[in-house]
Formats: sequence, C-alpha cells, structure tokens
Amino acid sequence: MGKVVALIRVMPKDILDEAGMEKLKGRIEERIKEPAKLERMEVKDIAFGIKAINVTVVVPDAAGGADSVAESLSEIDEVESAEVVDVGRL
Repeated sequence: MGKVVALIRVMPKDILDEAGMEKLKGRIEERIKEPAKLERMEVKDIAFGIKAINVTVVVPDAAGGADSVAESLSEIDEVESAEVVDVGRL
C-alpha cells in the first residue's frame, strides 16, 4: 500500500483576521486523524482580504485518500468549503 500527498484548500465562510485564522488552523489540526498525517498548513491570500488555508496531508492510498480528510474539514462550522486541489504519490 502506497502513500499520497494531497493539497486541500480550505475556504472560511467569512473574512477572518489573524486570530481567527489561527483558531481555524487549530480546529483543522484537531480534525486530521490517523491514518492521515498533517504535513503543513499555510495561509494564502486569494483576493480582496479573502484568505484560504492550504493544508498538506499524507494519507495511505487505500484509506479513501484525501477526499475523506477534505470531507471532515468541510464539516467545521467556520469552513465554507474544503477541496482537494492536488494529489501526488510518494
């Protein structure tokens, strides 16, 4: 069984200040459970004050992949959407 690395873009429902983004990053960290492993989170400017969080995770290829992680992240109250934007094999 191989592993894949996935980039998931998490879009908040509202424009958040720095403290709000840090709180959301903490909630994202809590949601990522084994067998997925959080590699990195990075806040990216989108446009006009809108920011997204790019979440990089490593997941086993056969465990439903990154889609199950994205689905879990989209269930956070402050999150508008979470979508897998890139996947690659390790």
